[in-house]
Amino acid sequence: MKFLERTNNALQRGVPKQIFDHIRNFLICAMLLAVGINELKQDISLLFGLISSKYSGIGVIGIAFTLILLNIYGCVNLSHGLSYGHGLPRVRFRSTPQR
Repeated sequence: MKFLERTNNALQRGVPKQIFDHIRNFLICAMLLAVGINELKQDISLLFGLISSKYSGIGVIGIAFTLILLNIYGCVNLSHGLSYGHGLPRVRFRSTPQR
């Protein structure tokens, strides 16, 4: 019965949606990584045209790795129950202006 209760609680908190969002993000990052590697292998630049294929491939690979690291950071924070803004200063606005 505890298993069903934990599963029900997870469903109510939206855990499956978060899991599928992270899986989707990883697939998008994998596609960007494949595009960057393909750009490195080809002699003719199909992606940017103005920049050498070597540099554009490295740039796309760098963007893909940055997005992968951000997604892993988000997964770790969510698995530990932390918010995305953990450790960052939060800006709070007053509801009424001060006089």
